[in-house]
Amino acid sequence: MKKYSLALLIIVVFFITPTKSNAQVNWDGAEIVKGQTGKMTFSKDVKVYKKNSNGTYSSMTVKRNNFFRVYNIEKYDQKTFYWMSSGYRVQATDLVIFKEVPTEIRSSFYYNPAYIVSNRQGTKAYFEEKYPMIDLAYGQHLLNEQVPRNYSSEVYFDKGKLNYFYSLEEGNGVNGAVDGTDIRIIETTTRDKGYYAVTTDTQLLMGPMNGARAIEWNPPSTLNDFNPLKKMLIYPKGSAFQSLGMEVNGYLKVQSMTGERGYMPENLLKPVNNQGKRYIRYGVIAKGIDHSQQVELKRFDEVSFYTENEYSALIAVNGKMFTIPKNALAIKMPNESPVITSFLPNDRLQKLEYQNIAGNRVYKRTADDHFKAEDYYYITYQETDQAFNFEMDGVKYSFTKPLKEGAIITRTSGTAQDQGYVRAIHYSLTTQAGTFENIVETSFGQFFAPGYGLLANINDRLTSF
Repeated sequence: MKKYSLALLIIVVFFITPTKSNAQVNWDGAEIVKGQTGKMTFSKDVKVYKKNSNGTYSSMTVKRNNFFRVYNIEKYDQKTFYWMSSGYRVQATDLVIFKEVPTEIRSSFYYNPAYIVSNRQGTKAYFEEKYPMIDLAYGQHLLNEQVPRNYSSEVYFDKGKLNYFYSLEEGNGVNGAVDGTDIRIIETTTRDKGYYAVTTDTQLLMGPMNGARAIEWNPPSTLNDFNPLKKMLIYPKGSAFQSLGMEVNGYLKVQSMTGERGYMPENLLKPVNNQGKRYIRYGVIAKGIDHSQQVELKRFDEVSFYTENEYSALIAVNGKMFTIPKNALAIKMPNESPVITSFLPNDRLQKLEYQNIAGNRVYKRTADDHFKAEDYYYITYQETDQAFNFEMDGVKYSFTKPLKEGAIITRTSGTAQDQGYVRAIHYSLTTQAGTFENIVETSFGQFFAPGYGLLANINDRLTSF
């Protein structure tokens, strides 16, 4: 009998215990409803207006000392506007008496509240309500979050006020209270953590609000980019993102494949699907999300293809997602790696001009396989039965024959020596200096052209010859 009673009790509790209370909430002598930010009255009778969908305006007269619910609050150009029900909007003046509902009470109406900065001028978190500690931008989402190798944040309530704590991975954190009239509360929806692609060129926003600041990102550099850290604000169509499992205000929180976290309109994203197998055209490093994982891929390796933009392609290797340069993918099995038969400069090559962060440097031919620039800078070429040798300004590269993908490279600078390999040989590449064939890409991150030598590394770019 006791077992049945216990089971009945469990069932009754299960059905009568709500996940969120629907009880009436009262504050300051009046009932508070979901979405309400405050209440206001007027010191005299005034006329208020709303704009209709057809462009006309409607008005009504409100009596002094009558209270009205305030829902959204707009702040911009040093002005404040209160939104009443039915679309009426009132600018804050000496005639308006406004009382803010404590943020903790407002949040009690939501199962999983999201706190968004709604002040278009931005706001601050104040320590002891008078010392500004944290700048908060319009659209910023204040939430409990820990980003590995980056930062952590937390929201909590103290005496009914929303408080925000922020800390970089290394260093002390700061915290402060946030003005509740600068915060909009929205329900958070849980979403899957799959991969998506954007259906049009769009921005990644720092918060789930139209008009929030766009996040900069670094597109992959090319041989023509002397500055590999150029910034862009637009992600091109086809760019891949991983969902972080949260939707707020119609925006999905996502992470780009290069590690940027932000928000994108949910209606501009579509789930990616396996579009079939592809082949690796040349040796390449596949990079996981935020580049925390990498895998070396070789010519002929088979991968699964999902999406691409003008720079990169999203692929799967052994069930894990990576990005590679778009041009590294082939629909059909690629040809065998070319084999370099000569590295020596031809007779017509008389000068090599390089650009680096210090300016331009011109190397002029002084002997068959020797070029010289001012201040003792030089380039030499040498070939033996075992290797092709290229030396530039005291750094020597020895390419083991036969020179093809996978061939060993020995780099020597003074007494220091390290070993790498030929990652890829590109059939053709066009740079600022011209179009070259059979370009050698090394595991050191450099590019060499047979008959010319170094095309590009982290410091130097060949610009003319």
